[in-house]
Amino acid sequence: MFEYINGLLSQKSPSFAVIDVGGIGYECLISLYTFESLPKEGEMVRLFIHYYVREDIQKLYGFFSKTERDIFRKLIGISNIGPKTAISILSGVSPQDLISCIERGDASRLRKIPGVGDKTAQRLIVELRGQKSILKDVRQQSDIIGKSQQTPEESERTKAFEAMITLGYNEKQVNAALSRVEGIINKDAPVEEWIRKALQVI
Repeated sequence: MFEYINGLLSQKSPSFAVIDVGGIGYECLISLYTFESLPKEGEMVRLFIHYYVREDIQKLYGFFSKTERDIFRKLIGISNIGPKTAISILSGVSPQDLISCIERGDASRLRKIPGVGDKTAQRLIVELRGQKSILKDVRQQSDIIGKSQQTPEESERTKAFEAMITLGYNEKQVNAALSRVEGIINKDAPVEEWIRKALQVI
C-alpha cells in the first residue's frame, strides 16, 4: 500500500522516527541500523515503508534502504518471527552482518539477539540462505551510516538504556552491559555507539 514516506524528520530515537508530511506526523518504527543512517532532526528524509495491519493493530515500519525492508519482509515470513523480533534482529546486527552470519551458518551470533533462540536461529540460516537476490543486494550495498547530534554522556547513556529495553533486554542485562563499556567508550560518544558497544558485551 505504501512504498515510502518523504518528508521532514520531526523526531527520532533508536526505536522510532516521526516524519512530518504536510503537517501530519507519521510515526515509523525503525531498527537501530536505520536510526544510525538518519539525518539530523529538521532535515528531509525518505523511509521505505512496510504497513503492518493485524486485527486492531496498524503500524508503519520504516527503513532507510529497500534492501533492509526486503530482509524485514523475509524475516516476518519465517515461522514464529513477528515484526518486533524482526526489528530486534535488524537492530542487533546490520543487514551486512546478518547476511554474513547466514552465509557462514553462524547461529551463535544470532542467538544473542533477544527473541532468537536456537531453533529460530537455525530457521533464519536455512530459510535466508536460499534468498540469493537479497544476499547479492546486501553484499553490494554501501554501508552509509548517518551521524547523530552528540549530547552529554549521561543523556546518551540514558537513551541507550531506554532503546535496549525497547529491544527486549531486561534492566539488569542493560545496566551491566552499559557499566562494562563506560570505561572504554568516549564520553562524547553518540547513543548508537553506546548501544553497539553494549550489545557486544551483553
